[in-house]
Amino acid sequence: MNGKRTGQFFLFFAAVLLSVLLAVAPSSGTELTLEMASPAVVASDPFTLADAATLTGDDELVRKAGAAELSLPPGGVLLREDILNALSRQGVGGIRLTLIMPPRVEVRLDDSLAGVIKRLSGWPWQVDAEPMGPVPPGAPFSPPSIAPGVGSVTLKYDDGAGGERALAVRLSWTRPAVVAARPVERGKTLTAEDLAVQTVRVLRSAPLASSPEEVLGKAPRRSLSAGEPIALNLLAVTPIIQRGDAVIITVRNPSFVIEVRGQALDGGSEGDLIRVRNLQSKNVIQAVVTAPGRVEVR
Repeated sequence: MNGKRTGQFFLFFAAVLLSVLLAVAPSSGTELTLEMASPAVVASDPFTLADAATLTGDDELVRKAGAAELSLPPGGVLLREDILNALSRQGVGGIRLTLIMPPRVEVRLDDSLAGVIKRLSGWPWQVDAEPMGPVPPGAPFSPPSIAPGVGSVTLKYDDGAGGERALAVRLSWTRPAVVAARPVERGKTLTAEDLAVQTVRVLRSAPLASSPEEVLGKAPRRSLSAGEPIALNLLAVTPIIQRGDAVIITVRNPSFVIEVRGQALDGGSEGDLIRVRNLQSKNVIQAVVTAPGRVEVR
């Protein structure tokens, strides 16, 4: 390598390794490292930052930053400013961001079979596509969409002579999801110790939780085994008032607030409308659950 090229090499990587600060509150100590090579091949337009770059740091911050969405840039070139703007729109700030990327990154769509499947399904995570024969050139015209989680699909291509060619494809879908970190009994309120995030294989289009915050404080309608993905439709919000509980009934008026003791005749979660008995008047009324042991007439 001659001296001129060596100098260019050094200057390039010196520029690439500069840290960019989103220093709204740098004392927080939260750090995120984002690495992006050129070219960056993405599965869809628009695409997420996680699809184009490697992010490391706090798990929750990586998840939030990785969900930042960008569109294919004009001319197919992505700048550092585009990354910072996408993070800002996502609400990522008050962090120390180390940005490792060339000043200009070429971005192009993934024209592989897996990329085609991801665009047709809207699947942002990993999918393995195994063709059962030679892959025809071009893009398939059918089907118009694919349901995530299906085990196979038949793609149809124009053969260029007025006919069509069919290609069967076996599919395997994976994604990060919240799983039970240990066996959980039916009806137990989920805590952070019960949860972990792992990459799991998806066998059907199930509404799985992506972050622990989606399931904390809820309870499964059946027992869960360790490592089992937690489907959102199997969870129930844990009632904060049970039938028979003593409650405080609040009645608000622009001029005054009245509170009396009562008894819950129904169980309910925050925001639920339940029946309660006023222990002073013995009347049964309906009130909204506002907190454990408290309801309000609205």
